[in-house]
Amino acid sequence: MKRFFLLSSLSIFAVLAAIPAVSDAQSVYRWVDANGRVQYSDQPPPSDAKNVQQKNVGGNSIQNNELSIAAADAQKKNPVTIYVSECGEACDAARNYLNKRGIPHTVIDPSRSLELNNKFKADTGGGTIVPVLKVGEKRLTGWSESGWASALDSAGYPKTGGFAKPKPVEDRSGLLDASKAPPKSATPPAQPPKSAPPSGNKPSSSGPVE
Repeated sequence: MKRFFLLSSLSIFAVLAAIPAVSDAQSVYRWVDANGRVQYSDQPPPSDAKNVQQKNVGGNSIQNNELSIAAADAQKKNPVTIYVSECGEACDAARNYLNKRGIPHTVIDPSRSLELNNKFKADTGGGTIVPVLKVGEKRLTGWSESGWASALDSAGYPKTGGFAKPKPVEDRSGLLDASKAPPKSATPPAQPPKSAPPSGNKPSSSGPVE
């Protein structure tokens, strides 16, 4: 696998080197041929090509904001939403996993506004624990790399992000309306002691919220 990645990287650099450096953006195509080999060219691929990706090249840089066909199709059928807060290692690992894998997704932090908190409650059936992953209509509560990987695989998302690394979309509902923001005193600590459960109505990774 490592050798394959190295050869693929060298191949694209060879293609880029063969393209004249001009100020206007050009296109480089990446696809998998009938023999399962990754190909790169500045010419469109044949009709039987699989996993076709088109990259815009300007000079010696590549704009990596395009999704692969497989990722775009999966996003259309099963959009991904992640509910996280500053809950520590679990939320950090969840964020990093989606970003590393190149999964296009929406991020919602229920602790940032009352509107986002209400959306979290409605979308998770009154849930109180983060992180939560939603893939289409499927919902997973709590961080589990194997569980999240299985859900994303089943939804058709590529197992590797390739060149495209889409930035997550942050839901900022209610953040501009101070009148809807919950009082600061209602915000629970990230890791409250078991003997003193947090008050308020915001989700926490360490226990239920009343």
